[in-house]
Amino acid sequence: MLLILVASGCSLAGRSLGGYVDDKLVKIAVKRRLWSQNLGDPVGVNVDTFGGTVYLSGRVATAEQKSDAEIVAWRVKGVEQVVNDLVITQAPVAVSELPDFRLRHPLTERLPGVERVEPGRSGGPDLAYDHRGRIVASVYTIAWRDLIDTGLATLPPTGRPIDHISTYALTGGPDLPGPTYAIVIWHVTEQEASVPH
Repeated sequence: MLLILVASGCSLAGRSLGGYVDDKLVKIAVKRRLWSQNLGDPVGVNVDTFGGTVYLSGRVATAEQKSDAEIVAWRVKGVEQVVNDLVITQAPVAVSELPDFRLRHPLTERLPGVERVEPGRSGGPDLAYDHRGRIVASVYTIAWRDLIDTGLATLPPTGRPIDHISTYALTGGPDLPGPTYAIVIWHVTEQEASVPH
């Protein structure tokens, strides 16, 4: 088998045959998952592996797709590290062109480094973006009764890394009867979140 690999021009690049095969299997699994989630365009997203590290390169349209591609790679068995060098092709919308999300979400001005908060996918949290268009936090709005009864254990996971969690009291409104809390799950450190514009 080794002769066949060498004859076909394959390089083990300092890896054992087993390590080479493992990397190839991880690469195939990551590509398959990206494709099944409509994140992997055969032309736009490149996947390479070496020693359990997955390297993502190429182009995606949005910051959310870039983040989701990394999450998909992390979920593949055998992945020890992900280096996400995907380039976002869709220019972030200028803040002045956006509707005023602060009217919809009261936390926009209270969260350090957050430029806007937008509704997430159905059943998911709201997403907080910084001035570069990067997702920095997931925001869950929970009624006080639900928080007392179930705590945070029932929050649906986003798959994004968790650095720290903040809790903010919100005032009630017609659609939020009684005390309500915003649970902010930060995906970046406090220093990264508060970097000036």
